[in-house]
Amino acid sequence: MRINRFLALCKVASRRKSEELVTAGKIKINGRVAVLADDVDPEKDTVEYNGKELHLPQSYDYFLLNKPAGVISAASDDRGRKVVTDFLPAGSHAVPVGRLDFDTTGVLLLTNDGELAYRLTHPSFGVRKIYRAKVLGDLTQEKAEMIKSGIETEGGFMQAEAVSITSRHGRISQVTISLHEGKKREVKELIKAVGCRVLELERFAFGSITCRGLKPGEIRRLTEEEVQYLYKLTGISEKN
Repeated sequence: MRINRFLALCKVASRRKSEELVTAGKIKINGRVAVLADDVDPEKDTVEYNGKELHLPQSYDYFLLNKPAGVISAASDDRGRKVVTDFLPAGSHAVPVGRLDFDTTGVLLLTNDGELAYRLTHPSFGVRKIYRAKVLGDLTQEKAEMIKSGIETEGGFMQAEAVSITSRHGRISQVTISLHEGKKREVKELIKAVGCRVLELERFAFGSITCRGLKPGEIRRLTEEEVQYLYKLTGISEKN
């Protein structure tokens, strides 16, 4: 994993602040001053900050949050806005797995298990995420097929795995979209590219994990079965 990510998981600082520490020459890897491009193998490399050796947490937390609108998917916010880690129990060092936009709701996983978080979010592992969107505009079946085939958007080439228009009332459509890459603002960019606009967006499922039984703003620990499912989904043989 990248050095700034390792430092964040060790709770030294946020990823952004960790980059500043690396740039300032305050981090060493195996005795040499680290640079931002460095990768770290936690099992082989020795990382030091101010002469103190750093280690990843030995015990892991796994949470599912039904993220409400108006909350930042981050561990902190310099503008004092509410963040998803505010919903965690005291003492937990879990951080969000990926991000949901400020106004997007639904399934958000949080953990301090760095390897699992990496695999769940990296496009090469192709973990499916399912979204439900309320869309304004003339979203025809032809346009839905365009989204499925792939479109060059402002954020680059994007493509949905599946698109289903579940209902339509005038110019308002309810749409279910499945993705396996999860690029930044991907659903909104795809809908925008066909001349429509997302009014509301909910992540309904992350793999097969949903927020059934959780009200917006409620959080719970993942069950042992759910954790093992995520490990199997990402190719990790068993939970540490």
